[in-house]
Amino acid sequence: MAVHGWVKTARVNWKLVIAPHAYKVPIRDLRQLLWDEDLVDGNTQKRFEAWARGDVRDVRFEADTRIASEMKHGVVPDYNYLDLYDIQKEAESLEADRPRVAEYIYKGLTESLGMHFEMIDDSMDTFWPMFEECLESISKCIKQQNFTAEEKKAEIEYYAGWSNVVFVDFIQYYEKLLVELCTSVEDLNLWKSIVEEYLQKADIENIHYSYYYKPLLERLDTRIQAKK
Repeated sequence: MAVHGWVKTARVNWKLVIAPHAYKVPIRDLRQLLWDEDLVDGNTQKRFEAWARGDVRDVRFEADTRIASEMKHGVVPDYNYLDLYDIQKEAESLEADRPRVAEYIYKGLTESLGMHFEMIDDSMDTFWPMFEECLESISKCIKQQNFTAEEKKAEIEYYAGWSNVVFVDFIQYYEKLLVELCTSVEDLNLWKSIVEEYLQKADIENIHYSYYYKPLLERLDTRIQAKK
């Protein structure tokens, strides 16, 4: 798989990088994942370079290294030893006392898994349930936090945005989370506007999950009317 632009020359300073769960992997394998991420997340370069310099911790790239360590010819086969449980368990251990930190860890894990799930052989039915569990845990973390209006807006924008770029069958879990998060007409209208903006930008008729969005908008309209 050919990569281009900044991804082609991406490097990691393994001596400085902050990554409790990362594996040191060949950079060529990690670049394949970064290329996919850069196509759907415009912040990938900025985030990765900060992490690769050791400026910040970024759980997405920790999980990426685990996936890259098991890749064979661009996929993770069914005989792999991919293990993401310790990242999930770290988040679980922080839920009660540090829900914001736990949510941050869950976010990074679900970003990586959500974007790369289709290249992982999940014959043992491991990673789909893990993704669902992480989204359910995020809901718990959200309920423990008292968001300001701006923080809540950012939460809705984040989850509504990510629901548009993850593996298609994971969208339902984001919808469930957003239904709990959006408690007002204003919240629902914000969610709806993000979906509509995505539909305007995407070539929605030519992508495999186009069927999902019209019913979603209808459900949102029904919820908005019920809140009025």
